[in-house]
Amino acid sequence: MILAAYLALAITRSGIVIRGGTVYDGTGRPPFAADVRIEGDKIVGVGTIRPQKGDRIIDATGLAVAPGFIDAHSHADGGILEDPNAETQIRQGITTAVVGEDGGSALPVSKFFTQLEQHPASINFASFTGQGTIRQAVLGNDQRKPTAAELKRMKELVDQDMRAGALGLSTGLEYEPNRYADTAEIVELTKVAARHHGIYISHVRNEDNQAFEAFRELIEVARQAHIPAEINHIKLCSTRVWGREPEVGRMMEAARKEGLDITADVYPYTYWQSTIRVIIPTEEFGNRALWEQGLKDVGGPSHVLLTGYSPDPTWAGKTIAELADKTGKDPITLIQEIIERCYGKGNKGEESVVVTAMSEEDITNFIRDPHIMFCSDGGLHGTHPRGAGSFPRILGVYARERKVISMTEAIRKMTSLPAKRFGFRDRGVIASGKTADITLFDPKTVVDTATTKEPEAKPIGIPTVIVRGVVVLENGDPTGAHPGRAWRK
Repeated sequence: MILAAYLALAITRSGIVIRGGTVYDGTGRPPFAADVRIEGDKIVGVGTIRPQKGDRIIDATGLAVAPGFIDAHSHADGGILEDPNAETQIRQGITTAVVGEDGGSALPVSKFFTQLEQHPASINFASFTGQGTIRQAVLGNDQRKPTAAELKRMKELVDQDMRAGALGLSTGLEYEPNRYADTAEIVELTKVAARHHGIYISHVRNEDNQAFEAFRELIEVARQAHIPAEINHIKLCSTRVWGREPEVGRMMEAARKEGLDITADVYPYTYWQSTIRVIIPTEEFGNRALWEQGLKDVGGPSHVLLTGYSPDPTWAGKTIAELADKTGKDPITLIQEIIERCYGKGNKGEESVVVTAMSEEDITNFIRDPHIMFCSDGGLHGTHPRGAGSFPRILGVYARERKVISMTEAIRKMTSLPAKRFGFRDRGVIASGKTADITLFDPKTVVDTATTKEPEAKPIGIPTVIVRGVVVLENGDPTGAHPGRAWRK
């Protein structure tokens, strides 16, 4: 009986010991040599650790041992039930994805959480409730203000999702039907999230020539709703506003001095991905003057890469300039044809573009800003390399090679900064009692390899990822384990 009890105790206490690595604990303090012990889904020791009988030993010699990376703006929820391994996410060290972004989420959010419980994935998920999803459920695609009864119903849906564990309210004000809401409507919905101590996060109304007006709108929402606010994938994507990043920084700092809590996230590429329709600020797709200015602002049709086009998949992978030469049509006529074939009456096609429209100097300064965390804005199988390479690119290119930030600061902005922002008190640092989400990487070799031609190319230098105490990536390959969970606020 005593022997059986001893054996049972030995089994329950066996765990994982990560030995010989350099710990970057996520707080921003200098790295230090230490072992890390995991039991169950928790970290139980950091220091010099003597393994116990039955422990699994992971040799981390030459590797950095960091908290699992938190993606502040992700679309990895799309297709996760069909592809729970989420290879493009775990290969870049992501252990928690924040979804429900751009104003689009499950409705109700509790449905998504339940699905994750029934069909777990390799990573954890947290979700916002999406203003666009809610507006469409109540008003459809109507471009009008809601009635008092309709606004009341939208607020009830926000309240429902916040009670179910949503992080706050997200908007994607560059997209329809989200864009049909004015600031006052957004404030009213955001006040509901504020009552539940949520945050407001936004793909702002404009990211190019009217970007500053859009940033001011977000700050005004934060001011009126008394809520923390975050600018999603912050960027200045028009040649007319390039080089004005310092002004953005001063605007955000002034808001913070006023007592507002304003942050942002960024991905490390000078090109964005969306629908070709957002190159112009309105839905006047027949207006050639708007297209002329829009193309000029992004550097011309050679900067617009068609990455997906269901009416003719052979067009994918070619720029608008290349397609214009091929078809003998001028770029604007070609774009209008693409839109008509996808969205014209009776048509249900799909298209996507990657547009090179940001300056490296602006991106570098956003990455350096201590209040700006990191994101991918990527999905499981997207056509933009950010979905497979954002986090190793930060580490390899901006920290190691260009020394824009230190490796320590890069890890803080991937871990404890977003954890604090989103209220993840159980993760984001390596310390006893915290959830065992851990990423091991080689600081000397880690880097992205994904490109627009090979957007899912595997990164280099991330051999091991642990989620809730379970190894999900081993020797750079998925193990097939699915320990991820939904995180409810």
